[in-house]
Amino acid sequence: MKVYIAKITKVLPPSYDFDYILEKSYSKEIFGERVAKLVKKFAKNMNIEQKPIAIDLDSIPEIKLKRKEDHPKKWGKKVINELSEEVGIENIGFLSVAYNTTYNKDFLPNLASQLVMETGINTDIPPEELAYYGCAAGVISLKNAAEFCKKFNKAAISFTFDQCSSVASFIYDPKNPLFKESIKSNLLFSDGGVGVLLIPESMKDKFNFPLIELIDFKVDYSPGNAIKMENGVFMLSNSLREEIPPIVSEKAIKPLLSEKNISVENIEEWAIHQGGPAILEQFKKPEILGLSEEQISEAYKMFNMYGNMSAPSCLLILDSYFSNKENKSGKKGMIVGFGAGYYIASALYQWS
Repeated sequence: MKVYIAKITKVLPPSYDFDYILEKSYSKEIFGERVAKLVKKFAKNMNIEQKPIAIDLDSIPEIKLKRKEDHPKKWGKKVINELSEEVGIENIGFLSVAYNTTYNKDFLPNLASQLVMETGINTDIPPEELAYYGCAAGVISLKNAAEFCKKFNKAAISFTFDQCSSVASFIYDPKNPLFKESIKSNLLFSDGGVGVLLIPESMKDKFNFPLIELIDFKVDYSPGNAIKMENGVFMLSNSLREEIPPIVSEKAIKPLLSEKNISVENIEEWAIHQGGPAILEQFKKPEILGLSEEQISEAYKMFNMYGNMSAPSCLLILDSYFSNKENKSGKKGMIVGFGAGYYIASALYQWS
């Protein structure tokens, strides 16, 4: 049985100009010129114009949610209500929720259970909550939802979000060994979520526009700690850009393409996790994947607009492709997520 992505919706907190975020987080007047210079140096190399973040910028260094409507349960309910309009809540039998960081403090019952109870989803199997699977979480969530659709011939919802500002660590002492790491992670990561409605082939006639058929998935794991938390600070090793892209290519991308007898050149859409410009550049190297500038341009564009959103980042790019309703019948694409652990996942799709 074929499974399709029938609708995608994103949910974002307020977005701020990057320079404004720097000013509020690392004011020269308050924290000194040396700190401000270091922050601007990091910021210049990131090429981020603006970022959506849920943190109250006026409360820094205290970590505080600015708006009640940006609580993840509010996000989840909004996503489910929007997606279920297409097929009816009674025809949705599964919910998968995935994330790494969250402002949610009331974690029992888990967020997935709370969302099921408050939206009225009548699940055929228990809802799942995938926590701490890194930036591969969204693709793994899609895989599980697609498998449900095939087995039960009903629709499913995958909701992936991250609220990276909830674990921000504002360190202003240059002598602190974690000072530079805290700056990098605070500037790099953003907040947001993406919801995806998956349907079985039997529901396809309800939609009169192009849909994405999910062909196959590849999930793998390779132990590594270039991405980790240390004393509450998010750490990114300098070896990250050299270490992870080859693993992702060899374990999650090339094997899937080889199984389907498809070449890299035949994949026109790449919804690949935009960890940052340095990471993306690696995938252009012939020995890693050999992606062209055009193939990877959407990932650059989304990073420039949103920063690194962690788990939903690859789905954010997928949403930008999905929003373009031109006739793309037969065009192929890949969704690629990878992150801490290292968890690695990919999905091959084709426009119907």
